[in-house]
Amino acid sequence: MKKIVFLAFAMVIALADSFAQSQYREVSGIYAGGHIRRGRPGTITKLRESGFTYVILFNVNVEADGTLTTDGETICKNGEYVFAQTQPYYQEDIRNLKTEPTSITRIEICIGGWGNASYSNIKNLINSQGTGASSILYKNFKALKQAVPEIDAVNNDQEQDYEVDPAAKFHIMMYNLGYKTTFAPYTYYSYWKSLNDKIRASKPKAVDRVMVQCYDGGAGNVNSVGTWNFTGVSERHPGLLDYSNEWSVEKNLAQFQSWKDQGVATGGFVWLYNDGYDETWDLNAWASGLNRIFGAVTVPEEEVAVRCYSNTNYKGYCVSLPPGEYGQGDLAVYGLKAKDLSSLEIVNADYQVRLYKTTDCTGTNRKCVKSLKGLSTYDNNVCSIVVEPNPDAIVSPTENNTKEEDIYNLAGQRVNTKQKGVNIVGGKKILVL
Repeated sequence: MKKIVFLAFAMVIALADSFAQSQYREVSGIYAGGHIRRGRPGTITKLRESGFTYVILFNVNVEADGTLTTDGETICKNGEYVFAQTQPYYQEDIRNLKTEPTSITRIEICIGGWGNASYSNIKNLINSQGTGASSILYKNFKALKQAVPEIDAVNNDQEQDYEVDPAAKFHIMMYNLGYKTTFAPYTYYSYWKSLNDKIRASKPKAVDRVMVQCYDGGAGNVNSVGTWNFTGVSERHPGLLDYSNEWSVEKNLAQFQSWKDQGVATGGFVWLYNDGYDETWDLNAWASGLNRIFGAVTVPEEEVAVRCYSNTNYKGYCVSLPPGEYGQGDLAVYGLKAKDLSSLEIVNADYQVRLYKTTDCTGTNRKCVKSLKGLSTYDNNVCSIVVEPNPDAIVSPTENNTKEEDIYNLAGQRVNTKQKGVNIVGGKKILVL
């Protein structure tokens, strides 16, 4: 019996952020330095369209008096956010990093780094003032959270001043203020294990990722990523350099694939997006590769509408897409690099595909209603895609006498009078009245 697509009493509701974020894992990260401020707004757009699922802002320094600074500029002082005096666009830019359309769902601030005295200052301040609401650390980080609520976590890049108790008290305070914690170690495993155990004893969910440095001083970790295990922390992301003269993006991704195959990594990160020369390296290639390797999105087979291939004749790597609209960043989250599409297979004949050379599904496009071994002028030129219902595949309700229980929605799911409510269709909510 033929299907009737239930359209008469359906209304598309905008996808809620929480639902959108639940559809994929945060498996690809990038450290971003002051270049995102110096090169704004282009850097913000580039990060949003990159495919990276989380960004770590490098860095926030804690001065001896508790003032928060970065690049010589003051962020928070005496419990007040004052960064707007020198960086008037910062709050808007950070908000935009997580505003649709974007691939970024999490933002962290990094504290520490080689030669950085922040944790020594934190220790001294905690010893003298504690971490209560009257302490300057509490006041300044609360002011930062209120001014820039999009910041989700603090990334601990402690590379000296290894003292467990004050660091644990600091991260417990940060959790109480709404910041989770991630670790970025390169050495001294016993310290990080003790720190995690100390934090976890008070706040079991505070630490949710370890990011193992596998470059510079941590280069030896390339062969020991799996040893960085911590109780209660399931996410382990090793990191590599973006600017190595010896390693290409392809070689770096091959190393991440090796870690994935060994079962020692659940994601990965890149260090460091910080200077103008960084505009010459391909953030999208890094992010899409990491997302493809670690499976940022898992599409159930029954929801696949189209398969995208990086080579002609359905060869190369393959990325499966359900119905939906995919800008450049969205495609990268699924694992498809911009301008990599060379052939496509339409798996579900109820759908058609529109290919765009722009990053945001606008302008001239090519409509595809059948599988194509090659894309002609669109080969290696596609940056965004729309997978939509094929109107020619929809059968009019007047063409048959299908019974009430044989009514289906756009996903091919049966919807009868007892199934009214919200159905998820192709990444959007469909309200059946």
